[in-house]
Parts: sequence; C-alpha cells; structure tokens
Amino acid sequence: MSRLSLVPLALLAALWTAPALAQEADPTFCTARINDRDVVMGYDRAEARLSDTYSRREQLATRIGRHDCPSYVVLRSLTPELSDEERLPFCLRFDKQTDSVMGYDLGARDAWGQCREQSRAVCRRVNQTTAAAGALTGAAARRSVQGLQTLPDASGAVILSGAGTAVSGALASLGGAAAAVAASPVLLTGAAVSVVAVGGTLYACREGE
Repeated sequence: MSRLSLVPLALLAALWTAPALAQEADPTFCTARINDRDVVMGYDRAEARLSDTYSRREQLATRIGRHDCPSYVVLRSLTPELSDEERLPFCLRFDKQTDSVMGYDLGARDAWGQCREQSRAVCRRVNQTTAAAGALTGAAARRSVQGLQTLPDASGAVILSGAGTAVSGALASLGGAAAAVAASPVLLTGAAVSVVAVGGTLYACREGE
C-alpha cells in the first residue's frame, strides 16, 4: 500500500476518534460550599485521577457520591494566581458549624485538603505584590531579615511570622514596595501575622478573624 493511500485512512481515524476525545474533555461539574454559599465549579476527572493533591479518600468519596468538589479544585478557585506546587503551604479553612469553606490558611492538610490544625487565621492576597514578594524572597536568600524562613517543599514560599508590628517593621526595613506593604492595616495590629511570598504574590495571614 502506498503512502498516499494511508492519508485518507489516517484522516478517517482522526474524525472517528475526535468526538470521543471531545467528550472526555468535557468538565465535570460539582458544588462547593464557600463562605456559606453554594458555588458551582468544573474540573477534569482525568486530571483529578493523576493529581498528587487529590487524596485517595477524596477520589473514593467522589465515586460513591459522598463528596462533591475535590479540595484542590476549591483551593485553585481561591488562589487562581498560583500553581498547585505554589499552593502547597496552604490548606482550606473549614467551619463545621456551617459545613462551609471559609477561606484558606497556612498549614498541613488532612485527606480532605482541610487544615489539620484548625485556627481562626485566614490568608488574603496583598495588593501590589510582585515587587514586594521579590523583595521578601531576596531577603530570605541573603538572610538579611531575622525570622524569615524558606519552606522545604516545592512551593518556593518564604514566610515571615510574628506580631503584626514586628512583621511590619521588618518589611519597612526592606524599603520600596515592601515598605508600602508594611503600612497595610492587616499588619498594624498586635495580632500574630504571617506574610507569605510565593509565586510572585504576597499574602498576609492574620489570626483573630
């Protein structure tokens, strides 16, 4: 058989399988309870099966209808600017009274992606973050700020924790964009604060909210 005669057969095979591939790519819709409201999301089941952030317990619960949106899908919706690796320091803050995700915090995750140690802390993205995150990451590399640590995982995150006034003072000492962040109201309190620089983004996590 000549090479020319194989071309139509290849095209026919592609046309035959195209609908099946398109069907596999259709999203699976799910519902997540976030801040006491139902939010509909979509995700790829094929990707979910391969995801390291999707535990076997969640996969089993989803198959038997006892769980809806996978935790990594919910965390992606809350931090769309990050990759899955950059999200590693964060866990879902869950409120059992409302059966609702109330945001995200720093800490280890359980099998459901929720924080193993529940706290009253919540993280928020800080405005004007790229330059400030770079300054904090650079300070960690130079070890020029006391208490600034780099996480030993694939996230590349650096964290500065302490009383809000102490964290604000450390940021102010870096100057530039970091000094502007130091004046943020979230830091100017006596509460414990963690500032996280990851993926070119800066987050402030404060207790007591």
